[in-house]
Amino acid sequence: MPEIERPTQNSARTTREYPMLPEELRAALRRAVESLDGWSLEREGDDGLRAVRKTRVFRFRDDVEARVEVAGEGSRAELSSASRLGRSDLGQNPRNLEELLEAVDRELAGR
Repeated sequence: MPEIERPTQNSARTTREYPMLPEELRAALRRAVESLDGWSLEREGDDGLRAVRKTRVFRFRDDVEARVEVAGEGSRAELSSASRLGRSDLGQNPRNLEELLEAVDRELAGR
């Protein structure tokens, strides 16, 4: 699992490279978001996607973005997650990114 950075107490970010075309990675990200409980796709474009994840207990909304670009022979996903409210996320944003990356791995394993 890639290292997840914590630029603030209520956000997280990471990058990951994949050996595939950007459009294939964007499709895998979309399918991953659609497969996760509490997640909804808000926007999808040529550069990536934006999703919203509602936390289970208090139903807080976190914004998750994935920018996809060409990187060498494949693609790079730049992922970020940020809370809309509060000063601290109690570790939820890194968990959001881990959950998304695990779902992407499942999607890619099935192709």
